[in-house]
Amino acid sequence: MEQILKTWAGLASHFIGECFDVAKPFLDQHYDGIDPYIRFVNSQLFIDCHLSSESSLILVQSGKEWDADIINRSVMEGTIKYVFLMTGESDEVKEKAMEYWELLPNYASIKHSDRARNFLDVVENPDSPEWLPFKRLLLTDDEITNIKNCSNRIERKQLEQKWSFTGITRSFITSNSEGLMLLAHLAHGYGMSSHLIHKDGDGVGMVWERYGRSEEQQFAVKLGHSSRIVSDICAFSKLRLYNLLKFCGQDPNIIQDIEDNYQILFNELEKADKHFTKVEYGDEPLDQVNGVASH
Repeated sequence: MEQILKTWAGLASHFIGECFDVAKPFLDQHYDGIDPYIRFVNSQLFIDCHLSSESSLILVQSGKEWDADIINRSVMEGTIKYVFLMTGESDEVKEKAMEYWELLPNYASIKHSDRARNFLDVVENPDSPEWLPFKRLLLTDDEITNIKNCSNRIERKQLEQKWSFTGITRSFITSNSEGLMLLAHLAHGYGMSSHLIHKDGDGVGMVWERYGRSEEQQFAVKLGHSSRIVSDICAFSKLRLYNLLKFCGQDPNIIQDIEDNYQILFNELEKADKHFTKVEYGDEPLDQVNGVASH
């Protein structure tokens, strides 16, 4: 088990690393093929998703698939936002970049300020140096007014909904793109992962239930779970790269070339997933999963 997970994570890390290498020239500050502001914002989101993907793979390698799933949800949401950001003509994308990077953080800063103020109102010594991080979140009345004057409450709510996971996937469903419509189905995995993040009864119960299974079932489900996470991480990496290349007017066929070089990984991930399905839902006898490490 340990060797299989280590090999999967290692190969997947190389795969998403190659995807990132292809993206690098178009993320670089010297690239002038797109608007500088769009390049800056899309680069920050692209890079952050890649770094979190690496973190998820490290957890998979360590056998921490539940925690990897939590980070995987973050990568999923970041990737969905990235696709949404980079879809459309340049003017539309630039407007969305400003919404994502400036308007939404400004709205959120008011909430952060209110929470910090409420906290400082109840601590014994609010002027203590230890509370400086909270004091720096405070906005003046003028700053709050300036932010609110840029839009009314309805417009702010609409923008927040527009950029929510539900809002974005809903826009995909109503689009004329079959590819975007398919992405809307990620809502199921997103919702299931939320149970893990919030540590609710469903989330804790899923972890508890697994450890009550037989050794054979635990082996199959752990590999199946891990294979799904690794597969998703790779798929999200391809999706981000595809949308970047498409927006920059580049040929995305290079993605298939990279994928072909890692077919052994994807074959083994698929095999583990099928094995889990057979153990979980079928009546056939258990078979030993042949990990990539055995080749």
